[in-house]
Parts: sequence; C-alpha cells; structure tokens
Amino acid sequence: MGATIKDVARLARCSIKTVSRVINEEPYVSDELRSRVQAAVRSSGYAPNVLARRLVQRRSNMVCILMYPGFYQPASAVFSTIMDIGYDEDYDILVQPYFPSNSRSRNRLVDLSAEHRIDGFVTTPPCDADDFVADLLTTYRVPLVQINPFNRIDTVPFVAGDDYQGAYALTEYLISLGHRRIGFLTGPRNMRSSGDRLYGYRVALDRHQIPFTDALVAPSEFTFDGGCTAARLLLGQDPPPTAIFAGNDEAAFGALFTAQEQGLRVPDELSICGYDDLAFSRNIWPGLTTMHQPVEEIVETATRLLIAILKGKEPERRQVIVSARLVVRGSSGPPGGR
Repeated sequence: MGATIKDVARLARCSIKTVSRVINEEPYVSDELRSRVQAAVRSSGYAPNVLARRLVQRRSNMVCILMYPGFYQPASAVFSTIMDIGYDEDYDILVQPYFPSNSRSRNRLVDLSAEHRIDGFVTTPPCDADDFVADLLTTYRVPLVQINPFNRIDTVPFVAGDDYQGAYALTEYLISLGHRRIGFLTGPRNMRSSGDRLYGYRVALDRHQIPFTDALVAPSEFTFDGGCTAARLLLGQDPPPTAIFAGNDEAAFGALFTAQEQGLRVPDELSICGYDDLAFSRNIWPGLTTMHQPVEEIVETATRLLIAILKGKEPERRQVIVSARLVVRGSSGPPGGR
C-alpha cells in the first residue's frame, strides 16, 4: 500500500492541512516548513491524487484546441509547439477534431464542456462560425480564445494573421512585376481570411488604378481540387490572366497543376502565387511564391493567452494581429507572351 497524506504529515511533523497547502502551492507556509514537507513527500514516495484534487477545484488543468480537420494539418511543427506549451505551463492540451455536421462530434464537445473536463478552448476557423459551438461555450461559460474568428467581438480574445495586409502586399508585388490582369481564387465563405484576402487584392488594384473585374475572381475552396477547377475557368477567358493569386497554397497547387496540364510555362507564360507558405510550397517545382503566415506563432500565442487568462493573469493584449511576409520563389515573374 502506498504512502498517504497522513504519513507525510507525520514525517514532516505538521498537520495534514499544512501538507495539503504545500501540495496545492498555497501561500501562508514558511519556506522552512515547505521544504520539510517536500522532503517528506520525496522520502515517503507519496503521490497526490491529482484527479481528485482537480474534481474538488472544478479544474481539469486541460485546455482544448478545437481544430477543423484540414486546418494547417501539413504544418506538423504546430503540434510540437503545442506539446512544448503544455510542458512549460503544466497543462494538458487536447487537440480535438470537430466536424460541424457530425452529431457524434457535437456530443463529444457537449460532454467536454458539461462535465468540466476542459478549462478553456482555443477555436480554429471555421469552428467559430458554427452557431452550435458559440452557444455551447456561452451556455457553460467556458473561457475561449479564437484564432482568426469570422466575427471579432471586443469582449472575446483572439489571435489572427493580417490577411488584408498580406494580400495587399502580394498583389502589389505582382503589379510591380508588370501584371495587370491578375486572377484571384476565393476561399470558403465561412472563413474571415477569404474575405480579408479578397479585400486586400481589390484595394491594391484600386490604389494602382487597375480596374477590378468580376470575371477575374473565381469561386474556389482552400483545396487542390478547388484550385484546379477555378484556374480552368480563368484560363479559359480571352484574354486570360497573366497571373493567378490563389487564396491559399493548397488552391495554388491546384492552379499550378492546371497550368502545367495545359502546357503553360510557369512563370514565363503565367505567374502563380499562394498564401500561407506550407512546407510543400518550397519543395514543388517551381517553388511557390506566397505569403508566409506564421501558423506556429499564431497557435502558440492563442494557447498561451488562454492559459494566462485561466491562471488569472491579465495579458498585455487580448486581441493580437500577427503580420505575414512575402516569400518570392520561382512561380512568379514578369508577364510574358503566350
């Protein structure tokens, strides 16, 4: 039979309450007495019942990152970052996939919230756009930090990339190369990044006095297949665009495939750019010009922000915008003749 808290109190020559205070890191215990209790814990081999303590405190010391399948999954470094945060902050971190249309996925989320198995949530897009998630976390008053939410509310902390400024910078870069017919592949309507990137593209055209043309904007998804289909629509026009700015790298991969399928030389006959700077973007041929979105920094900042709030620390900023930067590779160049 293992040692009990009574054994620790006897070895440390103090009360059980004092041992409890030391184990729970409570104040009002002298340094000498705290050291004596800690020594008694080590010598006796006593292991506190962490689960029972968490139930009493109604805390799980666990936070959940609610992740829509496909959200930056290629960026495996994100998961290494999350693991390091858990070690640093002494929190368990659950990465929970969420399918809005799946009842079992919703029930799982209800169980985590109702049974107080999660102290707080970090949501990734487009989970925040699902009314069920918003209503559930509001009902159970679960602390929340959002990553790039569709609707930004002053009272809800969030961390987001600067999608508008990034799209503006990339469009301006294409204009500086001499492009005037620049196609744009949109993203899902329930993700804020889709609208912000389209807006940045439009503003850059306007500021350089290039007329915006609806025909050069093709509906797509942030997927390879979506990029393939949308690029075919744009390249079927007369005249076709000399450059395509895809809403994200996955769609840009699809556009690149379509261009090569049609025998177009990239970038001599068509420039193609993406957004996010996924790992594959530097490994394909030609390498993809894109905006580097610091995904690891965004996820880490959001997770640490949530844990700081849970620990009662007031963070310097509750709403954080993270800048993107242009990465030029071989898929872009001055416009050439067909």
